[in-house]
Amino acid sequence: MPTVPRLAAGLAASVQGKNPDDLVFTVASGSVVRSANWRQKVFLPVRKQAGISDRFRIHDLRHTAAALMIQTGYPPKMRQQILGHASITTTLDLYGHLYPGDMDKYADRLDDAATDAGTAKIRPEDKEDGPGST
Repeated sequence: MPTVPRLAAGLAASVQGKNPDDLVFTVASGSVVRSANWRQKVFLPVRKQAGISDRFRIHDLRHTAAALMIQTGYPPKMRQQILGHASITTTLDLYGHLYPGDMDKYADRLDDAATDAGTAKIRPEDKEDGPGST
């Protein structure tokens, strides 16, 4: 799994001085972070402090990450692997709507390619073919 350099630097600081078996992310008591307590103690207060709608869920962070991967040009198969989808179809079905403006971009590219093909020499003239050509 790739790690963003900024995240890697933060993680390196978090593990400094820890033993290999030590937990990196813990609750105040030092025990394991569980989804329910992290949501209550961290996510909900931070969401409120940031003024983000109560409708924004933890799962929306995953969707945001996928959208950022699309925006920065991650190939679909790489996104599938990072997101852990068994099938590329799942990845494309879930996040395909994030490409609405791309249809025009690719239509323009196709138009440019057709224009270039109209001026390019696709097959040499018979008289330019060498000896033994058919």
